[in-house]
Amino acid sequence: MYKKLLLSVVSLSVFASFTPAEAHWSAIERPGQARKDFVISRDEVVNSLQNQKLYALVEYGVISKIFVWNEAKPNEFVTSYIPGYSLPIDMIEEVVFVAQMPDSLSVNYVDNSGEVKAEPINHGDNVAVVEELPIDSATKVSLPTQNPVQVISSAVASDYSTSMTVAPMVVNDLNKSVEVQVITNGISFTSIATDNSATPITINNLPSDAFVSVQTVIRDKTTNEEIILQNVVTKTPDAQIPVVANARDVAADKATIAAPVVAASSVGSNGSRSATIEFAGIPDFDPTRTIASIMVVGPGGATTSVGVNGTGGAITIGDLGLDSTYRLTLVIRDLNSGEETLIQGANL
Repeated sequence: MYKKLLLSVVSLSVFASFTPAEAHWSAIERPGQARKDFVISRDEVVNSLQNQKLYALVEYGVISKIFVWNEAKPNEFVTSYIPGYSLPIDMIEEVVFVAQMPDSLSVNYVDNSGEVKAEPINHGDNVAVVEELPIDSATKVSLPTQNPVQVISSAVASDYSTSMTVAPMVVNDLNKSVEVQVITNGISFTSIATDNSATPITINNLPSDAFVSVQTVIRDKTTNEEIILQNVVTKTPDAQIPVVANARDVAADKATIAAPVVAASSVGSNGSRSATIEFAGIPDFDPTRTIASIMVVGPGGATTSVGVNGTGGAITIGDLGLDSTYRLTLVIRDLNSGEETLIQGANL
């Protein structure tokens, strides 16, 4: 992973960044895409968690959770990770680690025109690690937060879930569609189409006291090209949920459940790909305690999620780009605790 990303760094250049001294990150500029590439030094990979510190859980090179560690709440869904001192930085896509986050939840960088911009850190972003990363004092400026989607309010339901009401972006071009997507722990997401106006919409069943990513997907109806704009992550209210034990054994699931695989792929008359994805059965699957889905995430961050049951089987995903690479994941969500287990498949 490090070697591959280093080649990208040479061609795209890493933009020197400023964040508070306790968390130094750099960003690679990728306009119009949700999934971004960040680079951190080994010093930012933690050996142990400290109370009330802000962290990112990075699974297989991708941020799956942004959280503040609270020793009073033992169920933070962070069960095991590789400490920084022994992290194999050339094998990032095969391990899980925790990195300290900048308090700003974003990374400043200098773009190709010389302008200093802020890039928010979100769920689904890529993270690479290098031994050392120099700090460029020229980017030590304070930038205002600019969120494409306005978060109007949030609320707690009787089942301890939370909801968020947002005002979407206004897009007057009728040849473009607009969706608001909210991404939570484990990179599961909700996507709601808008009427291209700022009419408020409400997203329900969000986790309590958790950082969520809010992004806008603007899609050209003729070319199918997408522009994805992201907010700085937003925290949902604390619903004071009673601590509940997991219904499933996360370690056992990761050790025994096979990763999803691509069984077949073909090109349609419209020039796009479709793929048949096979997935294994999930032992002791109880739909009252567990839900599962196959997630296919594209290079720009656009996501397709298909619910599956515990018996195993196959699904077909269409409208895939011919030259694009997609990340394939089986997501198992424990309904007792809300914890999500990610079982990574080969890229599609």
